[in-house]
Amino acid sequence: MHPALIRKCPIGTTLYTVKKGDTLYNIAMKYNTRAQFLAYINRLKDPDNLKIGQPLCVPKRPVVPPCLNGRYYTIQYGDTLYKLAKENKISVQELQRANPFINPYNLIIGQMICIPKKPMECKDGQVYMVKEGDTYYIIATKFDVSFNALRKANPNFDLENLQIGQEICIPSSKPSVICPEDKTYIIEEGENLSSVAEKFVVSAADILKVNPNMIPSEFIPGRLICIPTEEVPV
Repeated sequence: MHPALIRKCPIGTTLYTVKKGDTLYNIAMKYNTRAQFLAYINRLKDPDNLKIGQPLCVPKRPVVPPCLNGRYYTIQYGDTLYKLAKENKISVQELQRANPFINPYNLIIGQMICIPKKPMECKDGQVYMVKEGDTYYIIATKFDVSFNALRKANPNFDLENLQIGQEICIPSSKPSVICPEDKTYIIEEGENLSSVAEKFVVSAADILKVNPNMIPSEFIPGRLICIPTEEVPV
């Protein structure tokens, strides 16, 4: 039996038998893919030395790549990988990795490709994937963040209608304290507003003024606060 008839190819590919005059580059062009990809999936040690009758795995036509974390797009007239990458705010390399079958220099009108999802940006926080049963209250409690902090970190999401598998940004649980001319301090166990004021020889009222978003009962151990370094103007 011919070896080409017994070889198994990866899902999404099919067998091709090398013919006289074939080169890996010409076969790649014929199947609208890249020679490097053919060499990789066929584990070719010498891609420049194909033999007549040699079985190769090549992409099925048309190839629709898996797109689990992105969306499908149909190639239009004038499209290039650079143009699509720029429009979707991703790199050309990311686009190529999501579509290993395609020939980047020969996009075909009507061809379906995968536009990968741009990695979520979550400055000073962490990305969290919503699980079954999650609500904004459960998430806020789990990560000890406020609803307003969650809403500010996810301005484009409806936190009251979270979807399983949806990625959201969990901001840092530390209070957002900016003390341009003062110093910060983390309240220790057993301390409160009054005792901290005594410790730094300032008034409790002055501490409240430099922490305008906090109420007296929020001055609890573990909280980051501002400590005035000079008299606070009235």
